[in-house]
Amino acid sequence: MTTTRVDAQGLALAFHDGVKNQDPAALASHYHENAKLLPPNMPICEGRAAIQAAFRLLMDAGVCSLDLETVEIRDEGAVSIEYGRYTLGIEPPGAAPVTDTGKYIVVHETRPDGPTKILYDIFNSDLAPAG
Repeated sequence: MTTTRVDAQGLALAFHDGVKNQDPAALASHYHENAKLLPPNMPICEGRAAIQAAFRLLMDAGVCSLDLETVEIRDEGAVSIEYGRYTLGIEPPGAAPVTDTGKYIVVHETRPDGPTKILYDIFNSDLAPAG
């Protein structure tokens, strides 16, 4: 039986560094080829290339820092579900910096032919909608 091997602390550090270094390819490398990213205020991003492009758009919009805090991981064989909180630093071009806080759910999958990677990723803000 295949079981998941999620290194949540290592993954959080990799995401922190990927955002700090403005490296969307490094971020996308943690996703399976057929993964889905469900970001707020954007369409579903299907596949690693689309996920990388979404991260590039977010960085171009001013995303400059990310800290993740894992609250809980539930292992279910080859799949694990991670729930956590995030703090996102955004410095939009020509606008005041913003700190966004929110929550996320990530589904990790370990496949028999490879390492554990992200299959589904969804996150949303705790901040009230603008307007």
